[in-house]
Amino acid sequence: MRRPRGNRPGGMRRLDDLLDRAAGRTNDRWDSRDNDRERRRERGPVVRTMDIRRDREIFERLTALDYDYLLCQRFTAGARVLGDLLPQSVVGRAQNGHGWFTDEFGVSLRFPDATFERVLSVLEKVDPNLRGVQVRERRGALVTRFGEWLLANCGRPRLKLEVDGAPPLGIEFLAGHEVDTRAFCTGMVLAGFMDDWEHRRTAMLAHKRTFGGQPFNVGGGDIMIVDREKFEMCGIEDPGATVMEPDQLRELRDYGILCREGRGPYRFPEHEQVYFRRRLGDGVCDDLAMIWVAASYGYDALLGAFLMDGIDTYDKYLLEMTWGGYDTYLAGRLQERFLDLDDRPLVSDERIFDLIHFAAKRNDPPLNLSSSHRRLIQFEAQAPVPTVLNHWRFVMGEPVYDIHLGFSRVPAEEFYGGAWHRLQAAKLPVPAPRFLKARKER
Repeated sequence: MRRPRGNRPGGMRRLDDLLDRAAGRTNDRWDSRDNDRERRRERGPVVRTMDIRRDREIFERLTALDYDYLLCQRFTAGARVLGDLLPQSVVGRAQNGHGWFTDEFGVSLRFPDATFERVLSVLEKVDPNLRGVQVRERRGALVTRFGEWLLANCGRPRLKLEVDGAPPLGIEFLAGHEVDTRAFCTGMVLAGFMDDWEHRRTAMLAHKRTFGGQPFNVGGGDIMIVDREKFEMCGIEDPGATVMEPDQLRELRDYGILCREGRGPYRFPEHEQVYFRRRLGDGVCDDLAMIWVAASYGYDALLGAFLMDGIDTYDKYLLEMTWGGYDTYLAGRLQERFLDLDDRPLVSDERIFDLIHFAAKRNDPPLNLSSSHRRLIQFEAQAPVPTVLNHWRFVMGEPVYDIHLGFSRVPAEEFYGGAWHRLQAAKLPVPAPRFLKARKER
């Protein structure tokens, strides 16, 4: 049986001597892996590419340890939800040689062939609840039940955020909270379309210049559904790394690799969702997007954007798949519902373009950051609020905690300072940020 989260003595050891040196440290030792990565980055990239078939013992050991490490962090979510969420983080960390995927000399160990199923095949040996089909099924139920509930109730003026007796996506600080429905759904629609390639492409026509007067550019792509077996056989390693031209996509359809019917029933393992890049370049910073939504429409809209971003995360690994992603599908359904109610969409295309323009990483000042859902619900070192609520403190003019944000560990002063300059350029009146040092734990 898996030991309770937050009280794990580290029985699964990657390297005995490494963990022996860690023994006796405070809980800050768990954050040292990210700090170590930053120090390695300063010295230059040192990476070793691994292969799961050849290096299975190492992969299994590091996967178990990395998952164990993540479970020891503080989140505003319960253990069951985290159990289904965090394997996704382990996949990315394994593929890129982050977290505990290093050797005793600090060399990053990359497993490009790491997948969600391969990670779960390791973790289910420790926790039988982490079998692949079960995890995908629970993740799907989490997002679709919320979507069904929202579509059934979005005509009400106010909503209590409670689905099947629990807060949406298991987010604990939402328990018992009541929202203005229109504001909440506005945030959801904006976040649901900010990753949509057609909206990003048109945003570059609507906003031709950055706040600094340079040509405005944003990268992007489409989530499409493929025949899993044929896709694995065709040899395309990473369709998100290079641009896929229309004639290439047509060829994939002709060979039956890329599914033709957008609304057909698609299910894992016969099918899989794949991201196909349509334009090179940096995308949108989710943190900036939520700050813009909060500054424009208030706290309830921020919650809607935050939850839609969470849906986008869970949607990556489900049993039942939606063409374009469930987040974009749900945003479209909400627009239709309010069109029926008001004879117009809830959110105009122009406001979606404004959001994409504001939050693009390569607007001015540039900000190379986008917190994952896991990072947004996490309490960073000694901070008493999760990162998403730190963003709300900033919008409200309250002192923000001096944390580091996202995978790239951007200092709060740099991020919120840049966000404030963008808000000034967008004529959104938010006070200049003030900072609180993170409180020390006793």
